[in-house]
Amino acid sequence: MRRIALALGSLIIAAFFWTLHSAASIGVGYSAKQLCSGVFVSQLPAEFILEKDILPRMATIAGMDRFVDAHVGEREATVNILTASATAHYKERYGCTLHGDAQALTESEGGGDRIQSAVRYRSDNPLIEQAVDALFTESEEGGRNTLAVLVMHRGEIVTERYAAPVDSRTRLQGWSMNKSLMASFVGVQVGRGLMDLSWPVKARTQALGATADVTQNVSADMTLKGLMTMASGLDFDERYLPGDDVTQMLYGGVPMWQVPLAQGQRVDPGEEFVYSSGDTNVVSYLWQSTLDDEPYVDWIDRDVNQRLGLDDPLLEPDISGVQVGSSFAYLTARDWARIGQWWLDAWHGRDSLLSQEWQRLAVTPSETADFYGLSFWLNTRLSDYPDLPANTFHAGGNSGQFVVVVPEAELVMVRLGLTLNESAVGLAQPFASIYQALSAQANLAVNVDQ
Repeated sequence: MRRIALALGSLIIAAFFWTLHSAASIGVGYSAKQLCSGVFVSQLPAEFILEKDILPRMATIAGMDRFVDAHVGEREATVNILTASATAHYKERYGCTLHGDAQALTESEGGGDRIQSAVRYRSDNPLIEQAVDALFTESEEGGRNTLAVLVMHRGEIVTERYAAPVDSRTRLQGWSMNKSLMASFVGVQVGRGLMDLSWPVKARTQALGATADVTQNVSADMTLKGLMTMASGLDFDERYLPGDDVTQMLYGGVPMWQVPLAQGQRVDPGEEFVYSSGDTNVVSYLWQSTLDDEPYVDWIDRDVNQRLGLDDPLLEPDISGVQVGSSFAYLTARDWARIGQWWLDAWHGRDSLLSQEWQRLAVTPSETADFYGLSFWLNTRLSDYPDLPANTFHAGGNSGQFVVVVPEAELVMVRLGLTLNESAVGLAQPFASIYQALSAQANLAVNVDQ
């Protein structure tokens, strides 16, 4: 019995240390990436990124916050946790990439100067400002960490507010809002005849050079549309636990688009909705393959940034140079709002590049989920926004990132933050108040604070 007890004890200890090591391996990847992007892309103090993002997040992973050792160099950030270490390197126009020195990235020319004005906007309507107040108000428990709120009505900024050290020039991570942005990139290429929602993913990736070990267990029936509606059927685990598929994909230093395909099918394509960042990174790979070897940053700069007057957004790649369509886009609050306006204009048929047909299709309920379209969240059930119209749609991301579009009201609302517990974001009532205030008056005066 004693030997059995000792053996069991050894197994428990071994399992504990394996879990600890696995957690540390993922923790350093997340921390190094966030620290590098926070400092070099968002241009925020390292201490702020550690205090508001990294340490709270690591505290939820086996108490790893106690072991974080972080260093910021000239163009890189390194984090050590116990015996694990990771470094993310910064490259101009591409941002930060884990586990490599960005050699896979194609050199590009272009990228304009950052030109946006420092003028700040504030509404004369007290109801709107009270709603914004509510979005910045912390509970006794804290942790809301709202960083930016912006309201755009009829194409003009009504009000904006920031929490220091963030301001109107700070690029902030959208996390999964990038999925909706990637859908628009695809929509542009579909409109040009360069992509098709019926594309068979297995055949297409094989034609692009994907090896058998990546595609052999992928159904021949899976399509690009299936990926974009989260109905691929791939066996991709997205729980954000140490060692699961999504953490290995985002922080494991591998070509991200390969990870979900290599898992093979869990169910047949089109059978059910399962949210998967892996699906979007396959989409990103397929989209990038249509650029005729043009650096993706140049395509985005020419076809999106310059057209919309954006303040030099930065979308980061994985180690193979493919833009991480699921997660790593950094834009100012104003630019996230202009992206929302792009979707709004397309919905109304006012954009010359993104067609009304595409945008209406993108926000049409899919066959497997009436609350999700082509990488957009829908308000069809009135569950997220019960006091907003049913045709409201939004892009949403981890830690409380939202761009909400209300087509009939010509309204775009943006909220960005670092909220660990997303139930604390609390958008529904403040956004409803803003909608009602704007709907109640034909003209809205704004103050401009210099």
